[in-house]
Amino acid sequence: MDDGKLNLLAAPANLAYSPGMDNAVYPLSEDMIPAETAAARFDELLDRAAHEKARVVLTRDGKPVAAIVPMEDYDALEAIEDAYDAKLAREAIAAWEAAGRPPGIPHEDVLAEYGITFE
Repeated sequence: MDDGKLNLLAAPANLAYSPGMDNAVYPLSEDMIPAETAAARFDELLDRAAHEKARVVLTRDGKPVAAIVPMEDYDALEAIEDAYDAKLAREAIAAWEAAGRPPGIPHEDVLAEYGITFE
């Protein structure tokens, strides 16, 4: 079943994982630093992400809360998320149609009905 969650069985065996507050798991990294320390080193951390392609995990009270990542990583994550959202939309439309419900109203018709135009 594809539920969009991380499959730890398929994760690289040489990585360690830490449970997060949301019961997800996060890869442990030698590039984990407290958020308060990161503030003073922000320019350095940005340079590392941009030029060295480093991923830096920011922690608060020892728990991962955010990350500074290269734009390529961010773009890849966005593409995965967009593909997953599109899959969910296709499934919802198929379920709607399989239940015998009428098709939705085209976006253009809704805009026209309310006099909304984009110029």
